[in-house]
Amino acid sequence: MSLGFLLVGLLGVLVGAVIVACVPGRILNTESNQAYTASASPLHGSADPDLEQRIIAAVKNAEPSVVLIKSTVHGVQQFPFSNDPFFRQFFGDQMPQSRPYTQQGSGSGFVIKREGDTAYVATNGHVVFKADKVEVLLANGRKVDAQVVGTDIHDDLAILKIHGSDLPPALPVGDSKSLQQGQFVLAIGEPVELQNSVSFGIVASVHRSGIVASGQGIPTIHYADMIQITTPINPGNSGGPLITDSGQVVGINAVVDAGAQNIGFAIPMSGAQPILAELQSGKYVAQTHPFIGVQLVNMDSKIRNYLGYNGKSGVVVGNVVPGSPADQVGLQQGDVIVQLNHQAVVKPEDVTNAVKKMKVGQKVSLLVWRQGSLQPVDVTLADENNFELQQG
Repeated sequence: MSLGFLLVGLLGVLVGAVIVACVPGRILNTESNQAYTASASPLHGSADPDLEQRIIAAVKNAEPSVVLIKSTVHGVQQFPFSNDPFFRQFFGDQMPQSRPYTQQGSGSGFVIKREGDTAYVATNGHVVFKADKVEVLLANGRKVDAQVVGTDIHDDLAILKIHGSDLPPALPVGDSKSLQQGQFVLAIGEPVELQNSVSFGIVASVHRSGIVASGQGIPTIHYADMIQITTPINPGNSGGPLITDSGQVVGINAVVDAGAQNIGFAIPMSGAQPILAELQSGKYVAQTHPFIGVQLVNMDSKIRNYLGYNGKSGVVVGNVVPGSPADQVGLQQGDVIVQLNHQAVVKPEDVTNAVKKMKVGQKVSLLVWRQGSLQPVDVTLADENNFELQQG
């Protein structure tokens, strides 16, 4: 089964290891209200034959170094509200219960460094997040066990290590900063386990920000800078290389818009390469991620009536992470967050989006409704990396 992903604010699908995203007003959560998209025209008989040969050569050279990644995760699926009387009043016996699960996922990766009989494979963090077992299938059909050397889920990057004789060479890394709109690019990967698949397109935008995704067992990922591409990417393409027609890796395929044709996103190598190098060395220190420590629920008529809340805006605190900043200041389940930093809160994303723009150690001012009265609450943001969160 492929790993599934949900877009924040909109339910989407992270396909096999490809995150599903979209554009404001439709599927993509971008900071711009307009998204430039383009479609690549097919190559006709009058196309440059040299370009065609360059593409064929680039694929032949790169393909042996692209791998299929199989991951297995064992855990307990948590439903934080399942045993809570507050939420059971609305869902009764239909409330899902926590249960053990085994989840298998697949994605792609590529050799980024080779040292004798050891090779390091780059991929997306969500492909191997919390995996108990990881296997790599090489292009020649050989299967090898892989060790996860390091993962940064917030930047959606990971490094694996494999051992064996005659391992494929590392792919050359290009300068993603020099990419231009309209430039040809290719994606190589394992869509739906169809190993060694290639797709072709163009760069639609070189700096796309505001892409947000999360999913079952995986924290919310905020992508700060992405390459938007028309190159089709499909389930299982996540973690595979985006290459130029000269065969250089300029991005790591990560996100696809499931509600549109040929709108995908790749992490630029200019930002990924330094993080991957530190992950490989074991010296990487993850960036801090500001965190309040609440799980929020949209206000609906049933909850509104149960609480006796008559306000026009607000979101409900469904759960508080033990030991978190919210816990320390006394926020409770059933509290209603009405304002954050004097701005009205209408949906949970209003809180999460505001917090992610702040820094650890800063204070946020909340206006909280509880049992008929409003009270101001100041919360000092902590680093989410310091908390082990239950994943649903």
